[in-house]
Amino acid sequence: MSLPQKKEPNGWAGPGADLVRFPGAKRVDRHNKQLIGEYQKSKDPRLLSMIVERNQGLLHTVLKRFSYFPDPYEDLLQVANLGLIKAAQRFELSRGIEFSSYATTIVDGEVRHYLRDSVLMRQPRWLRKLSGQIEEASIELTRTLKRTPTLKEIAEKVNVSQEGILEVLRVDASVGLHPLNDRAGALAEPEPDASRVHSLRYQTFSLPVEDRIVLEQALDALSSFQRKIVFLLFYRGLTQSEVAEEMGMTQRNVSRESAKALGRMKAILNTKIF
Repeated sequence: MSLPQKKEPNGWAGPGADLVRFPGAKRVDRHNKQLIGEYQKSKDPRLLSMIVERNQGLLHTVLKRFSYFPDPYEDLLQVANLGLIKAAQRFELSRGIEFSSYATTIVDGEVRHYLRDSVLMRQPRWLRKLSGQIEEASIELTRTLKRTPTLKEIAEKVNVSQEGILEVLRVDASVGLHPLNDRAGALAEPEPDASRVHSLRYQTFSLPVEDRIVLEQALDALSSFQRKIVFLLFYRGLTQSEVAEEMGMTQRNVSRESAKALGRMKAILNTKIF
């Protein structure tokens, strides 16, 4: 038997409620259904805009559940509006449910997906890259071996120690372990331990993974502008003149900015890198 949910003073159900309720909800839903019916027949974007405008209060109430996240409210509101548009496009009038209930579920799901992706994108670049390599290796090995690969087989495939594989998987898994309405868990983003990640063997013309992680961490300390210059010069192998042409700068500016970037990286790495 489920316990009755505690109501907040403003009449909204607490976090986790399946149905958003507010004074005049039935009247608003009746108008929503009329507009949605007309929109789904005509596909008139003006009607869709009216639906979106009418339901901004619903979005603000759903977003109260995620008020403790550091993401800008404007970004969350934009995601919520996209969820509202999806709800209006997919809502089936014949099902006999309230639009506010359906829209709340869709919007809540959209925001949760966005926040989980946001947490993942805040992870270090080396971790995201290695996580992708592990996933690709696992898929390829499963297809080749016709079974789930072992940890050792995955480690051999990506040339990373089993301890390192487990560390990446631990961080990836911890992102989804805490429900997003758990304030403490949601704000405690997992920190990867790079010291646990090592290459199993040296490969010709390739840095060991532990050295690549250190290099990636130094690159992450640069501005996006400096990172692009370093990428064009040392990853794509362009000359300073070619970089200047691509970025709309003078060759002298490219030389000066690249020197600053390399100086910054050397200070972080505490060693000569060229």
